[in-house]
Amino acid sequence: MSIITRIKTYIATPAHTVNSNYHIVAIALGAAVYLILAVLQPFGISDGPTSKYIYLLGFPIITYLGSMLPTAIMHRIYKTDIEEGRFSNGKNIAAFMLSVLIIMVGNFLYFKVLNPTAPTFPLLWSAIWQTIIISVLLLGVYMTFDNARLRRELERINQINQKLSQKNNAPVAPQIKKIETQGKSSPTDIDPLTLLYIESDKNYCKITTDEGTSVVRSTLTTLENQLKECGFVIRCHRAFLINLNNVEGIEGSASNGYRLKLKNHDTEIPVSRTYIAEILQYLEK
Repeated sequence: MSIITRIKTYIATPAHTVNSNYHIVAIALGAAVYLILAVLQPFGISDGPTSKYIYLLGFPIITYLGSMLPTAIMHRIYKTDIEEGRFSNGKNIAAFMLSVLIIMVGNFLYFKVLNPTAPTFPLLWSAIWQTIIISVLLLGVYMTFDNARLRRELERINQINQKLSQKNNAPVAPQIKKIETQGKSSPTDIDPLTLLYIESDKNYCKITTDEGTSVVRSTLTTLENQLKECGFVIRCHRAFLINLNNVEGIEGSASNGYRLKLKNHDTEIPVSRTYIAEILQYLEK
């Protein structure tokens, strides 16, 4: 495989993490920038006046806006699909580069406001290299912590798979009566003990059990609310509910997405990053 092909493959691969709380991340980045400038005082800041700490507040504000806007725009465009594998590494890189560009322009304009008589080109050059240095530093810290998180997550999944493979018998589920759906079509009884998964298909839901598949006219959210009392039937994807007592393993990876493997069933159910933590917590019991 050539380098160009590998790059194209990587760019097209779904991003392994998507920040739904991007505004909180933007606040954290702004705070990190202020701490770097105020504590470490690079770029000759230590030679400035005492009031420099007030002037420095402008840079975290610029960082916050520059970090939030690109991601906010993409969340607006892709909505929930951003969490379902359509937010690729390419879009992640594009959002990051756009953030750096916005922050760079913002820093330059702020430099110009603070130094209206200074030559334009030196201020522009300062904004470029200082923004790049801090961006690379923060990106390195982020990647270090993110890789550590992914390693911990992979270790948890391996331990869960080992635990599931050692179970000879299916977990004993609490005795729960059949639930009659309240959809728009004729009522359908759902036995939580034999349920495998439920898949949303527009205005309908396909209910798959040990006995086969039936279709009911209902939203997935409606069925989710009706099955909440079970505890072991939860949402794992915007289009799927799954009975975790029938899961025998977790396949896939953080970069390509996780999938739940069902006992005695060929279908693998996708898992969104939004729900992976809850699923791992249940399967660790």
